[in-house]
Amino acid sequence: MTLGALSLAWIAAEAALPLDWLLIGVWRDAETPDTWIAAATGPQQPADMVTGRGGRADHALRRLADLLRERRGNPGSI
Repeated sequence: MTLGALSLAWIAAEAALPLDWLLIGVWRDAETPDTWIAAATGPQQPADMVTGRGGRADHALRRLADLLRERRGNPGSI
C-alpha cells in the first residue's frame, strides 16, 4: 500500500460522511490481525456507527465509504 492510496481512501471516506458524522479512524483488528477496521460515528453515537473492514487500511476505508454512501442515500431521489 502506498501513502497515496491511503490518502485517497481517507478522502473518499470523509466525502461519503452524512451530515454531522465523524470519521473516527482506522486500526488493525486485535482479534484478526490481518483485518483492518475503519469506523465513523453519527450524532446519535454510539447507536449511529458504521464500520468497514478490509485486508489493508485503504480497503477498510473504501468499504466504509461505500457503506456510508448507502446509508446517506441518493440525494437525487428527494
